[in-house]
Amino acid sequence: MTVGDPAEQLLHDLGITEPNEIDLEVIAYMVGASVRLRSLGRGDARIVGLGDRAIITIDADASSVRQRFSVAHELGHWHHHRGQRLICQDADPTEPAATAGAEREADRYAASLLMPRFLVGPMIAGLPMKMALVDEVADRFRVSTIAAILRMTDLHTDAFAIVVEEPVGRRWFRRSVGLDQRWFVWTAGPAGARSSEVDPCRAIHWFRGPDLANRRVSIETRRSADGQVIRLIHGPIQRVDA
Repeated sequence: MTVGDPAEQLLHDLGITEPNEIDLEVIAYMVGASVRLRSLGRGDARIVGLGDRAIITIDADASSVRQRFSVAHELGHWHHHRGQRLICQDADPTEPAATAGAEREADRYAASLLMPRFLVGPMIAGLPMKMALVDEVADRFRVSTIAAILRMTDLHTDAFAIVVEEPVGRRWFRRSVGLDQRWFVWTAGPAGARSSEVDPCRAIHWFRGPDLANRRVSIETRRSADGQVIRLIHGPIQRVDA
């Protein structure tokens, strides 16, 4: 268990030791919240609390993985922001850089609750960072590909970055904890770099920083159901001749 992590502490207190035991409706009940499904029309979830009781309403039309993240996100608000007046219209795990303050704190709580370090860590230890591993984590913990790959930027020790693109251009990127702090992902990349499917390719197509000229990176690409392109960029760790 991560010291000071309230979501993981809750799982520990409830005796949860396997991913399939993370039943969010039961967990919500244990902390004084009930979950109901409704067609919301706008936003994925909302929470209304009074005293030590709360009602979490989740969009009935959302996918099951989105509903799970939404419940976990609202439980994050219930833990961290009880008694505060907040407008939370979207529990979207795909925009971590755009959320701020309370929303970001709720997102972190949700990630820890759904994919606790003490369960994910042993599962991925010693395994190379690959899309196949992301799929395994997503399937076992019943989360989206985006949620799984974001969590692995915090937990996996390999050097890699994630770039998410839409037809209109890049949406956001995230670097792993293992990526050299001197290397940064280009905001847009050199001309043609984003559309290149060459694997491996030159590291300078994707990163800026020192000691990159003679390095290459490996890229895995995945297209999501809503049209986003997710690129997993490994490296830059491989040296080649100039």
